[in-house]
Amino acid sequence: MEPGHSAAVLRYENAWAVALRRDRTEIRRSSMKLVTAAAVLATGAAALIPIAACSSDNNSSPAAVTTTTSHGEHTDMRSSLATTASSVVGSALNSAQQAAQNAINSVLSAAPISFDKGSSDLSPTDVATIKAVALPLKGNDTAVKIETYAVDSNSGAADSLAEARGNNVATALQNEGIDKARITVHAEGNPIESNVQIDQATISVTMK
Repeated sequence: MEPGHSAAVLRYENAWAVALRRDRTEIRRSSMKLVTAAAVLATGAAALIPIAACSSDNNSSPAAVTTTTSHGEHTDMRSSLATTASSVVGSALNSAQQAAQNAINSVLSAAPISFDKGSSDLSPTDVATIKAVALPLKGNDTAVKIETYAVDSNSGAADSLAEARGNNVATALQNEGIDKARITVHAEGNPIESNVQIDQATISVTMK
């Protein structure tokens, strides 16, 4: 056991492992949908190549009207194929995003990333939480948004503390192999919203 890890942290990690195995299965299924969509596009393109060649060979044929009509049908076929593939890809991307978000929500629900009042330091439990959050972020290209807050009678100090909290979470994710380019931090001091958890970080994902 690493120094600073308590038995409670280990229990959290075991609970996360069960939830993450389930959600990572959903992510793999979504990836298979993307592969299927690519196969649909490849098959459609292969089918259209000989059709286009036949149309080209018949350009000098007296049946010009027939060729024009066939070309229109080919255009409709390509349009229909593109629409279908786009729908499949969009659905798969949404499923992958939702699966990743569900996994992250499960982790944060079990052990939120929390800060002591006036501090931006991450506890061993927070570090363990971030390790678990990083798992569903691997193997996909989702954009990661970290939101952190802080309050202080000095607005500048509140902003600085909120930013330091967000940056510490971002750095911890980078240490787990998450590309810095994927991560954005939204830090806000003395937030107006009443429903935010001032001393907790939230993490959400979107497709790029």
